[in-house]
Amino acid sequence: MIEKAVEEIKSVGVEISTSMEDRIAYCKDYNPLHLPKLLKKEFPALPHAVAFPKTTEEVSKVLQVANAYGVPVYVFGGGSGVIDAATPYEGGIAVSTLGLDFVEIDEENMLVRAGAGVVGGRLEKILNHRGFTLRHTPQSLYCSTVGGWVATAASGQFSTGYGNIENLLISLTAVLPDGEVVVERATPRRAGPDLKRIFVGSEGLLGVVTEAVMKIFPLPEEFLTLSVEYEGIGDVVRDAKALMQLKPALMRIFDDEESLRYFDSESFTLIAVFEGKGASAKLREAKEMVSGKVVDGRAEKWLEKRFDVSDISRIVPLGFIFDTIEVACFWRDAEKVYTEVLKAIRGVEGTVTASAHASHFYESGLCFYFTFAGLPADIENYYEEVWRKAVETSLRNGGNLTHHHGVGRLRKRWLSAEIGGYYPLLRDLKSILDRRNILNRGVML
Repeated sequence: MIEKAVEEIKSVGVEISTSMEDRIAYCKDYNPLHLPKLLKKEFPALPHAVAFPKTTEEVSKVLQVANAYGVPVYVFGGGSGVIDAATPYEGGIAVSTLGLDFVEIDEENMLVRAGAGVVGGRLEKILNHRGFTLRHTPQSLYCSTVGGWVATAASGQFSTGYGNIENLLISLTAVLPDGEVVVERATPRRAGPDLKRIFVGSEGLLGVVTEAVMKIFPLPEEFLTLSVEYEGIGDVVRDAKALMQLKPALMRIFDDEESLRYFDSESFTLIAVFEGKGASAKLREAKEMVSGKVVDGRAEKWLEKRFDVSDISRIVPLGFIFDTIEVACFWRDAEKVYTEVLKAIRGVEGTVTASAHASHFYESGLCFYFTFAGLPADIENYYEEVWRKAVETSLRNGGNLTHHHGVGRLRKRWLSAEIGGYYPLLRDLKSILDRRNILNRGVML
C-alpha cells in the first residue's frame, strides 16, 4: 500500500522522498532517549517516505491519498518536541511542514499570518525589523515552528505578561485526516464554540495545522529588570505571587542548584522583566514589595544564555541521560509540589542531579520545570522510573500532568486521570475526525 500511496502522491505534484537520508532525518523527535540510540547507529523508527508539501492544498492531497490507503502519517515541524510525539513508530509517511514558510504582517490590525513551517526565530526577526514582536519565545525559538507551537499548546518565556500560544491565536487553517481543509475567518472575537481550540494541544491527532493568524505587539520602549535573592522556596514563591499584581512581562524563580549553575550563588533567585509604558514605576514598586535582597545582574546573565542547551550534546555521549519535566499547580500547592517532586526524582537510583525553576506564572498559580541528569546502569529503565515517580508525585500533591511540553507518548498513561470525563470525548472526537486512525498513531490516546 505504501508504494502505491507514494506513487499517487508524486502523480499529484507533491514532493515526496524515499531516500534513506530523508528517512533518517525524520526518524525521531528530540526525546532524550533517541540520541543514545543514534550514537550507537540505531534508528528509533523510520518512515517509509517523507512528504514536503508547500501549500495547504498540497497537505490536503497527501492526506487524501494516505487516508484512502490507510497509511500512517506523522507530522513534523522542527522536530524539537521532547515527548516522543512525532516519532514514526509505524512507518508510513512523515509530513514536513517546513515548506509552509510564508509570513504576512498586518500592521493596521496588529496581526501576523504565518505558515505552520515558519521557524520562531525567523518570525521574530522579521517582526522586529518592522518594529513588532510576537513575544512568544520558547527556549526552542530557533528550532521550533508555528504549527508545532499550536500542536503542543506551547508557552514562551514572556507568557506571564503576554499569554501562551492559545492567547495569541486569532484564527487557524487546518487539514483534517481525510484531506478536508477547514478555514476560520479572522475576527477580533467570535460567538459560539471556539472550534479552533480542538487543534491547540492536539499533537497532530485531529488534523494538520497549516497556518495561523496571531496577535503582535509593538517593540517595548522600556525594558527593565529585577533580580532578588532568597534563602528558601517559601519566601520567593510568596513574593512571586505578590508581584503578579504588577503584571511583569517575564518572571522566573531559580532554586539553589539552578542559581549556582547560572549565577554562581547558592541562594534562591527571582528575576523579573517590566517593559513598556509604566515599566519604571512598576520596577520601583516591585523593589519595595519584595522581601528578599535585591541584587544586580542576574536577570541579564540569564537573558544572555537563555537559549543555550549545548550541555546536552556534551554529556549524553558520556553515558548520561538528561531531561526536563514541567508541571503546573496552584499557589497553595507550590512548596509541596516543588519539594516532593524533587525528592521523588532524587530518590531514583542513578540520579546525579535534580533541580527546578519556575518559568510561567498566573494569578492562580505557576509552572515548575524540573531538570534531572542521571548516570544509570540501564538508561531506559531509569528514565521510565524517573518519569513515573515525578508525574505521579505531582498528581498526588496538587500538581498536574504537563504545562507546555505536551502529552505525547511519555505522559499518555496519565491523561485520563488528568482530564477525567473529557477523555472519552477526546477519544470519540479522534474516531469521528480520523476514522482510519492515520494521524500520529500512538500519541496521547
